[in-house]
Amino acid sequence: MAKPIPEDVIDEVRTSVDIVDVVSRHVQLKKAGKNLFGICPFHDEKTPSFSVSEDKQIFHCFSCGRGGNVFKFLMDLEHVSFPDAVREVAEFGHVELDKAYISNHKAQYTDTQSGLIDMYERAQQLYSHILKNTEMGHDALQYLTERGITTEDIDTFGLGFAPDDQILQSYFNEQDGQYDQLRTSGLFIERQSGDLADRFTNRIMFPIRDSNGRVIAFSGRLVEKIEGQPKYLNSPETPIFNKGTVLYNLDLARSTILQEHRAILFEGFMDVIAAHRAGVTNAIASMGTSLTNQQVNMLERISNQITICYDGDSAGQNAIARAIGLIETNSKIKISVIFIPNQQDPDEYVKNHGKDEFINLMSQTGESSASFLLKFDRTGLNLDNETDLLEYLQKALGRLANLGSNVEQDLYLNQLSDEFKIDKDDLRMQMRGMQADRIAKKNDRRIYQNVPEPESPGLVQTKQQPKKGSIEVAEQHLLALALNNHDVWLRLEAKTDFYFRDEQYQTVYMLAAGYLENHSSYNPADFMDYLKEPNLQSIVANLESIDMNEDISMDAVDDYINIISNFAPLESKIIQVQKDLNEAVRLGNKGLQQELTVQLVNLFKQKQQV
Repeated sequence: MAKPIPEDVIDEVRTSVDIVDVVSRHVQLKKAGKNLFGICPFHDEKTPSFSVSEDKQIFHCFSCGRGGNVFKFLMDLEHVSFPDAVREVAEFGHVELDKAYISNHKAQYTDTQSGLIDMYERAQQLYSHILKNTEMGHDALQYLTERGITTEDIDTFGLGFAPDDQILQSYFNEQDGQYDQLRTSGLFIERQSGDLADRFTNRIMFPIRDSNGRVIAFSGRLVEKIEGQPKYLNSPETPIFNKGTVLYNLDLARSTILQEHRAILFEGFMDVIAAHRAGVTNAIASMGTSLTNQQVNMLERISNQITICYDGDSAGQNAIARAIGLIETNSKIKISVIFIPNQQDPDEYVKNHGKDEFINLMSQTGESSASFLLKFDRTGLNLDNETDLLEYLQKALGRLANLGSNVEQDLYLNQLSDEFKIDKDDLRMQMRGMQADRIAKKNDRRIYQNVPEPESPGLVQTKQQPKKGSIEVAEQHLLALALNNHDVWLRLEAKTDFYFRDEQYQTVYMLAAGYLENHSSYNPADFMDYLKEPNLQSIVANLESIDMNEDISMDAVDDYINIISNFAPLESKIIQVQKDLNEAVRLGNKGLQQELTVQLVNLFKQKQQV
């Protein structure tokens, strides 16, 4: 068992990295004022409300309220313990930790999940050994070699082979595999008799890894076509695998996607491997023919653009149209489409034209999603037929009505006008009519649902919060000032009878006193480690996000203290007297009503004086 990590080592690890560098591996950040902003990785949102402060080395989401330092970010994102987050940051910051602080696991899972991940890791090692080193894997290895797969590819992507011999069950039985765990894993099929059989046989095995590179599933490809069996067979959903939330190769492609702000989506695993071998390292694939909302949300957090590179046949074009529809409905990511000439796959193109040409092809802007869809809408229509032509134009103008750019609309209107010899103004008028109808329907729905008109978009839009009272504002500002300014702290400390009315603010204040006794200055990222409690860390992150005036007025500080010390108790008394008065009215006690009314008037007078 690993030893506790000393505080000075934790400090060394935290200061060895810039939180921006760590967060940028998972979230696409843009500078705005002092801080950087991006799509929050902890909840679904369309507008960036996730803030990272490079000066303070903390993060804070204005929408969901999460906040903390670099360790807290990894703990929440990857569901790891504090020591594991420290170890991960140490690895990133090239800080060598004593082996006594290092445990054998990277993340905290349930016992079931840990056991399953261990099983999949061991299965991958067995399949890889069979492919590379045994006669059973000879034909599969020869097939891969003929497809251009290299030894380096096999090692990088962990490829293997599952033979016909029911070898996996025997392997785990020899290692005391428990029946319930084997049954839950998805690696086996349960027969009517209750016996288990290997799910994958006579298949080339593609490990499916999570974003941290752990094997959580497999996709098996037949070496030769077998009647009645699918070409690819994926693991079923298990406690560690949900195919709708995983993108193939994202663990290796993430860093390049973040650097280039662009992901290239291929149709198959072999395409991804070939692209990676050719130097296109931002290549990914979905787990099947269709993207999911969750996969799009994952990509939106790390990329501005998705380039779709599917096959040019009808099935591929249909898949592209579906993908564009899903992406446009659920995100603001820019979409482009690239086709490899002559319906070649990446490996064929590289063989015929070389790596440099392939990299050049993949780096091109590509065709816009609107351009692709305008061509796709012609599928199955005879545009020499008037009825089909009118149907196509209706679809095309509907597409253009959705475009946000007037320049882009004008470009395609010109193309339609030139091709079909129709007056451009007539086309524009019909398109404007479609836009007006859509807006009217949207407004009708808003009125019907009593939904308020959204505010104009800005960099940060937060969920509507109840308006804060003057007491809460005073407590927030005073505590934020006291933490960050020693003179304000001393002013507050001199008020021996002062306390914050909010219990959590008072807790932070008292813990800060203990922190400052042992630290020469206040460091928010360091203080968060001292606090330990996630809710208190989030409070500090929220306090640090307040935009405070650098010129601190002690008169303003005294006003805050006055509001908290005098105004807050009066508020509590007024609320209580109002409750008592309501009760006296209900009971019909006239004498008590008169007495409480006088008390209430006097309290309001005191409040005005404060």
